[in-house]
Amino acid sequence: MKSHSHIFQAIQCNAYTLRPYFEGSLLRIPTCIPDDEMLFDRLRITNPMEVGRIWSRVMERVYSLGGIYTLNLHPERALSCKPALATLLSYAHNRPLPVWSTHLKDVAQWWKERSQFRFEISPEAPNRWRVEATCTARATLLARHLIVEDQPTSSWFDPDVCIQSHSCVVSAEQCPCIGLSPRTPLDVFDFLQEQGYPTMRCSQEEAYRYALYLDMPGGLGTMREEQIQRRSALVQRVEQLEMPFLHFGNWPDGNRAALAISGDIDSVTVQDFFLRIFEVTRYS
Repeated sequence: MKSHSHIFQAIQCNAYTLRPYFEGSLLRIPTCIPDDEMLFDRLRITNPMEVGRIWSRVMERVYSLGGIYTLNLHPERALSCKPALATLLSYAHNRPLPVWSTHLKDVAQWWKERSQFRFEISPEAPNRWRVEATCTARATLLARHLIVEDQPTSSWFDPDVCIQSHSCVVSAEQCPCIGLSPRTPLDVFDFLQEQGYPTMRCSQEEAYRYALYLDMPGGLGTMREEQIQRRSALVQRVEQLEMPFLHFGNWPDGNRAALAISGDIDSVTVQDFFLRIFEVTRYS
């Protein structure tokens, strides 16, 4: 029998794997572990305070990377998990920057909306750049290591600041976007745009003009594991960039991270559902 373990295999948590992403027209939204079943049934951790502490630790990591925490809960364990879930929600809502508590359908709608956002960056004078963002009012515009001359900014997540306007002039020695070599394939360009990073084609001789220059003739790879590795490394490289740079935040309205609670139904019939409640109560 062919194994399907690769479908359910956990992958490393990083800035890329904690973001939704498109595969054609299909949007994939990551989910995080451990869920309630792993803790209650497999690890035998049933103390609500301990479960809440574990989930809050996961939220802490997700928040630091600006991703989404999708927690699967089984409805038959709703009462058992209520105190732990309250602990998680309290932790999320008391972060320095807001966390978007939402539904998966709203995440899907937002990521589709965000995928259309674009920057237009043009030189206005030496070391000065006119920035025009094509986006909706919910977009979060972020800047690092540059001076926004004509619009107010607010502190955000170090080293980024949030720009209040979608049109501004910034001061920086390099163009605050990514330069991409002519031989780098289109899949890299499209990927960077989806991630909210402004990208332009340029020659090797023009590389010094940009915050980051990428020459990736091999693209993002062909096998799924290879693509995840290359995309993760690329996002990490951009997120750690210590140069003047502009980009769109992952979430709407200045939110740093997102939190969604999703139900996982293991029962096929009503009888199965009530039997599972009995089993959960018996072995908890």
